[in-house]
Amino acid sequence: MNGSRLRRLTLVLAVVAATVRPTTGWSVEPVFVVADTGDATRLAIPSVAAEFGSFADVSEAVEADRQRMTALERRIQELETDKAAESLPAPAAESDTKDPKTDKDANKDDKEPPKPYEIGSDTNLASKWASGYHAESKQKDFRIKIGGRTQVDAVAFTAGPGPGNQAPNKGGLDPALADTVAFRRARFRMEGRMYEFYDWAAEYDFVNQINVNNETYPTERDAGPLTAVTDLWLQLREIPILGTVRVGNQKDPFGYEHLTSSRWLNFMERSFSQDAFEGPFNNGFLPGIQILNSNEEGDIAWQIGEFKNTTNPFGFNNSSGGSMTVGRLIFLPVFEDEGRKLLHLAISGRTMEPRRQYTSFDNETGLPTGDPINAVRFRSRGSIRNGPPGPLNSIYADAGLLQGSWQNMIGLEFVGNNGPWSFQSEYFGSWLYNASTTSAGPLVTNGYQPAPGTKVGTVYFQSGYAEVLYFLTGESRTYSKIEYRFDRPVPHNNFYAVRGGGSGRRLSVSEGAWQVGVRYNYLCLSDGEVNGGVLNGCTLGLNWLLNPNARVYFNYDFTYRDFSSTPFKKQKDGSIVPSPSYDGSGCIHGFGTRLAFDF
Repeated sequence: MNGSRLRRLTLVLAVVAATVRPTTGWSVEPVFVVADTGDATRLAIPSVAAEFGSFADVSEAVEADRQRMTALERRIQELETDKAAESLPAPAAESDTKDPKTDKDANKDDKEPPKPYEIGSDTNLASKWASGYHAESKQKDFRIKIGGRTQVDAVAFTAGPGPGNQAPNKGGLDPALADTVAFRRARFRMEGRMYEFYDWAAEYDFVNQINVNNETYPTERDAGPLTAVTDLWLQLREIPILGTVRVGNQKDPFGYEHLTSSRWLNFMERSFSQDAFEGPFNNGFLPGIQILNSNEEGDIAWQIGEFKNTTNPFGFNNSSGGSMTVGRLIFLPVFEDEGRKLLHLAISGRTMEPRRQYTSFDNETGLPTGDPINAVRFRSRGSIRNGPPGPLNSIYADAGLLQGSWQNMIGLEFVGNNGPWSFQSEYFGSWLYNASTTSAGPLVTNGYQPAPGTKVGTVYFQSGYAEVLYFLTGESRTYSKIEYRFDRPVPHNNFYAVRGGGSGRRLSVSEGAWQVGVRYNYLCLSDGEVNGGVLNGCTLGLNWLLNPNARVYFNYDFTYRDFSSTPFKKQKDGSIVPSPSYDGSGCIHGFGTRLAFDF
């Protein structure tokens, strides 16, 4: 028992003793006995009653004690108020040696300021799965992704008399249609970041049947498959004024569907525009340098670059000329909920010298003979392919190899996204100046009209498409503000079908994501005397997304081909004369399915 409580107890006992004391001459004992039981040891407490002469003295002592306690409580209250009003003292300087227990018990909510970090000093990578294998350093200045894509197709066709059963020199398709099973793409890819500001990509496609001179001889067979390069570039980000600068083999910024990855195309194939204008003969990839940038809000962006105009998928060109300047301007008047609701408007353009290429080769050595010419070929294959990339696919429309002095192209983009609905459309136009027909390539190719050597002036070809898609399961397209195009769609639920345990073994099913779409497709390669043909197509699609990395396509395509052929024959004396005309017009029906997955 502490001293304060003991004092209060003795005061109470003193009051009791004074109260019961008789008025007669009764003297107070110096010791007050609390208990006295038999053999127990006597507990004696010194009596304080002897210190007081009367009850009045006791009352005065009690009152004085009460006043002192009140004064102490008031003082304590004042001190606590003053302490709360005072500012916190400045923290003491840290010593070189810290007590780990003290640091651990310090205020954990207060975050320490970031410590200086030397870029590139931490090269330890932690791996994870994020729609593919990723490894990344703690400071995110090093990262790597290893992956690839595989697409396998099964297709079947039926066609009317013109394109279906006529020989190529009589207006038929070259090569002829065939029901096939083939790998459309088989690519291996590595991409990443190093030293925070450097990005890189290296991708190779192992399914190609393309020869080096495929623009001059588009149906010539070659050994395959041949490994081709697609993305093979290095870029530097966050450069003042310029933004991002990318150098290497890459897609030039011309066309929305062109820039959209083949991993999440809306249909099995892009439109006729891709084959005729956006990425003819080179798989859509060109060696060059490109600048990508946008305003701070990201609703206005621009891309511009200088590229080498190649005609093969190997990033190869061994002739002078063929330089190509490309630009694209994008405006997003509506962009909400990370692109789930958006309106995308863009215009792009190309200006270029036609590729300088040889048109004749030695049969024994394979080396070119004669002088190269500036020439370009416009052709398109179908919306469903009957072979791997290369000369095995049927050509639906072909204007032949046209010589020209300069070429300009324009592209218009109109894209919308609103929840599960998406709309996408583009228009393309191409001007070839001082054009003339040539005798290069096989004379049976159905695009050689009029006679070789005919000057046809400025030739204008055009194409366009419009497509509408809807997610039956409620998903929405995602959008990338890096290249301003659609990105990977992600299902709400992955597909699975499993039986549970127990006696009932009930089947549990998740449907994945389902999307339906329709596309109208148009291409005109006829202008003036040049008659390369006109295509009108309609594609119906059903896409089943098993998970973010795998999907199954089901496509039906109807294409009407309007084409009349007047091929030319070479006489014994070397002269070329026209042969009778043939009508190659008619309907082409195609059905295709594709299993596509990437990692």
